Amino acid sequence: MAACILTLTPTHTNTSTPMYKKIIVAIDGSVHTQMVLDSAIALAKAFDSTVEICHAICMPPMLPDLMGGEVAFMPQMIEDLEKNGQKVIDDAKKYLEEKGVKNITTFMDIANPANMILERVKNENFDLVVLGSRGLNEFEGFLMGSVSDKISHHAKCSVFIVR
Repeated sequence: MAACILTLTPTHTNTSTPMYKKIIVAIDGSVHTQMVLDSAIALAKAFDSTVEICHAICMPPMLPDLMGGEVAFMPQMIEDLEKNGQKVIDDAKKYLEEKGVKNITTFMDIANPANMILERVKNENFDLVVLGSRGLNEFEGFLMGSVSDKISHHAKCSVFIVR
């Protein structure tokens, strides 16, 4: 079983109502994704929750060209990133379905991962965020702060961080 950090804020006071009816599961395709999905499966089954699998496509920083401007992203590069992101989402959804989770939706966007998750939580009223403590880009995490750190401090719902 994976170690985790759990920050729980009860969102329902009625004990006959499941505490976590809507769970958002943030994945990035890293080696931690499997542990995040396994934790989400256990929680979804325990609370009979609906689950949204979300994935943010992170654009690499633009590089300056020889003339001092910025090199634009080629459409093929964006298409490849979207195709890879869709595979991450599709594989995760299939895995959850095989494990018996029902009521699964997906969401993917080109965005900053932390901002996208916080926006989804706010707009869609999720009760719980499940995500990994580290993702694909530890250097970016060092520079900007980790996604899990930002979510745990700013989400208006409970956060389950898988290590």
